[in-house]
Amino acid sequence: MRCLMVLLVLGIAAPAHLYSTGGLHGHGPWVTKELASPPPGATLPVNINRTLKAQKLRPGQQISVELIQTVPVSANVALPKGANLDGRIINVSDSSISILFDHLSWRGQTVPVHVRLVAAAAMMNVFETGVPLSGPDRGTANRGDWTTQQVGGDQIFLTGGSGTVYDRYSQPVGYADYSGVYANPPSAGELPRAVGPFSTTATGLHGFPEFSIASAGGADMPITLTANKPKWLIRGGSALLLEVVR
Repeated sequence: MRCLMVLLVLGIAAPAHLYSTGGLHGHGPWVTKELASPPPGATLPVNINRTLKAQKLRPGQQISVELIQTVPVSANVALPKGANLDGRIINVSDSSISILFDHLSWRGQTVPVHVRLVAAAAMMNVFETGVPLSGPDRGTANRGDWTTQQVGGDQIFLTGGSGTVYDRYSQPVGYADYSGVYANPPSAGELPRAVGPFSTTATGLHGFPEFSIASAGGADMPITLTANKPKWLIRGGSALLLEVVR
């Protein structure tokens, strides 16, 4: 039964539970008619949609990842799910990979962006965020009524497609609905942070024992991961949580 569930979820779509377009439950409304520049501090949860292999990559090669969910950039404007974050391979070897992401693109529009790596999760870690925690939930066809766990430990309790995100101390730290999963704004007047499959405080690498972070990146600085074995790979379906730095 569990194998069947794995195949069904992987066949449906990208990671986790609710990352689809749709109205926000009591937040926004946000519109996505034009691509807008995200402000510093905004977070971009993205899906790596193809497997990256050391021996198949080369410096200068273009690379593109996709936003997993809606990302608010102002009080009434958001980046849409599926917008691309584009960049290029700076260096690659049997022991490392460096990637510089430098612009967002959507429907023929582009805007520059500079990001740093906050957290990364391997494909199976991301997949687990879309599996309900309890036995009874696994018999519930409506994913909008599941309880799930984020990468890093936060849990989402959904009813009718929306709900609250709780940290490991059972404190409410965010919310989820059909547009995505969000960390509560750090203070009044600020925007919620899009987190995708990650916990609101997730950092570092999850499910990548062969990698370490040599550089988190930043303004004009590539993200660099080092590997402790040759012929490394990063599977499609893995996810990154990136923060806009300027």
